[in-house]
Amino acid sequence: PTVAQVAALDERTLPVYSILLPVYREKPNTMWALIQALSKLEYPKHKLDGLLLIEADDEETQQAIKVAGRPAWLRMLLVPPGLPRTKPRAMGYGLRYARGEFLTVYDAEDRPDPLQLKKAIWGFRQADPALVCLQAKLGYYNPRQNLLTRWFTLEYDAWFSIFLPGLHKLGAPIPLGGTSNHFRTTALVEVGGCALPIFTEDADLGLRLARRGLKTAMLESTTDEEANSKLPSWVRQRSRWIKGYMQTLLVHTRDPRTLRRELGLRSTIAFLTTVGGSLFTVLVTPIF
Repeated sequence: PTVAQVAALDERTLPVYSILLPVYREKPNTMWALIQALSKLEYPKHKLDGLLLIEADDEETQQAIKVAGRPAWLRMLLVPPGLPRTKPRAMGYGLRYARGEFLTVYDAEDRPDPLQLKKAIWGFRQADPALVCLQAKLGYYNPRQNLLTRWFTLEYDAWFSIFLPGLHKLGAPIPLGGTSNHFRTTALVEVGGCALPIFTEDADLGLRLARRGLKTAMLESTTDEEANSKLPSWVRQRSRWIKGYMQTLLVHTRDPRTLRRELGLRSTIAFLTTVGGSLFTVLVTPIF
């Protein structure tokens, strides 16, 4: 949407919007920065339904929130003890308590475009009901910290500004990013959003939506994150992503005939080359 189209939205007609915020072992300055970033969202605060998803025994984060200060629209939801202790499990639990007609997910370090929620509402209203997910672009606010963050920024620019918009234009399934995905809440629940396996990996959820005949599109709005600047942390993060892609590929190719029937030949090939091709590239990299 243009700036004028966003400005033309009547705030009285805007729906309640839920924001899931899984946080774990966060410091007061991180929570303060997150709350400040969310406060800049240009959306009626009485129509925001924010949920800070916190492990029940994570006293460090609970104390950090008290120090940072919490607006009235942002509630704390303690996730009961259980395994695996992961972000997907926390989000699956938080979805049960979401009140909004629409829902998005942000991470603790995120700084979303202040107009992102309004842009998403505009996008959903322009589309047919089959569009149930809008994926915003992701970028970094520390691209020049060191060589690793420069490389990471280049990679994200290629992925979110070229590759995913290309899949969008082809009408191919879009593997979701880990944050800034905007959903119609009812559709997310209908595909099993409260069940743990759904949120095991973002790419998996994107495929599950596509196999139901539901559409995902790209949203022209950017959320800035903090690029991983330390090699050990980057390796652990990248390993989780690769494992998620492996899991997604294995789960959805267990029955190739059903996959082809549900996605269609063109989208099936796009899925195999997107997710499978990414894994192939990683596996052959050591050879080169």
